[in-house]
Amino acid sequence: MLSLWLGAYDQGLAYAGLALGTYLTLRVLNFPDLTVDGSFALGGGTAAMLISRGTAVPLALGVAILFGCLAGLVTGLIHTRLGVNDLFAGILTTTGLYSITLRLMGRSNIPLPETPAGIQALPDLGLGLDGRWAVGLTLAMLGLILLISLLMATDVGLALRALGDNPTMARANGINQRRGLTVGIAAANGLVALAGALVAMYQGFADVTMGIGSLILGLGMVIIGESVLRPRSVPWALLAVALGAILFRTMIAIALQLGLEPVDLKLATALLLLVALAFGRLRIPGLSDHGRLQR
Repeated sequence: MLSLWLGAYDQGLAYAGLALGTYLTLRVLNFPDLTVDGSFALGGGTAAMLISRGTAVPLALGVAILFGCLAGLVTGLIHTRLGVNDLFAGILTTTGLYSITLRLMGRSNIPLPETPAGIQALPDLGLGLDGRWAVGLTLAMLGLILLISLLMATDVGLALRALGDNPTMARANGINQRRGLTVGIAAANGLVALAGALVAMYQGFADVTMGIGSLILGLGMVIIGESVLRPRSVPWALLAVALGAILFRTMIAIALQLGLEPVDLKLATALLLLVALAFGRLRIPGLSDHGRLQR
C-alpha cells in the first residue's frame, strides 16, 4: 500500500508541470490552449530520444522545454498574427506536432531502461527508488513554483495577469496583447513539455501518443487543487495546482488498485473530471467565495 501512495505522489509531481502550464493558459491568460496535447508528447519524446543517445539529463530537459516553448510560440503567432480562433490554433499546432514528434523519435516508442544518475545519487529515505524520485521531484517542483511565483510578481507577470483579467484595460495601459499572449502561451507549453519529459523518465519510456488527453488531465488537476485549497494568491494557487496533480494521480491509482481495467482509464479520467467540476461548484460554508487572487 505504501508503494501505491508513493508512486501516486511521484507521478503527481511529474505531471505537475502539465497542471502549472494549464493553469497559466486557462486561469492567468484565459486562453483555452489545446497545444498541450502535442507539447506534452513532444517534451517526452525529445527527452527520451536525447537521453537514449547519451545526452546529459539536464541538457535533455532543457531542449525539451525549448521545443515546448517553440510549440506554444507557433500557437500564439497563429492566433495573434493570423487571427485564427484560439481553439483552432491549438488544434492546428497539435496536429502538426504529432508528425514532428514522430520524426524526432524515429519510432513510436523509445524505452529508457536506466534510472538517471542524478536520481540515483539522491537519498532514498528508506523507501528505495521511489523515495529518490520523491526527493528529486519535490525539490524540482518547489523550485519551479518559487520561480513562477517570483516571475508573476514582476512587471511581465503582472502584464500577463492583466491581459487575462481585462484585455481592454491592459491595452489601454500600453500592454502589447499580441506579445503578451504569445510569450505566456510559449512559457506554459514549456512547462508542459517539461512534464512530458519527467513523466517519460519516471515511467521509463516515451510514446508518441502519450499526450492524448493532456488538456483534460491538466484541467482536472487545476480544478481539484483549487477546490481543495481555495487559493487567494498566486503562490498558493500554484501550490494548489501541484497538490491537485498529486490528488488526481492518487485517485487514478486507487481506481486501478480496485480493479479498473487499463482500457477504461480514459473513461475514468473523464468521470473524475466531471466529479471535480461538480465539487468545484459545491457551496461550502465559509469557503464558498473563491475571491480574486491577490495582486
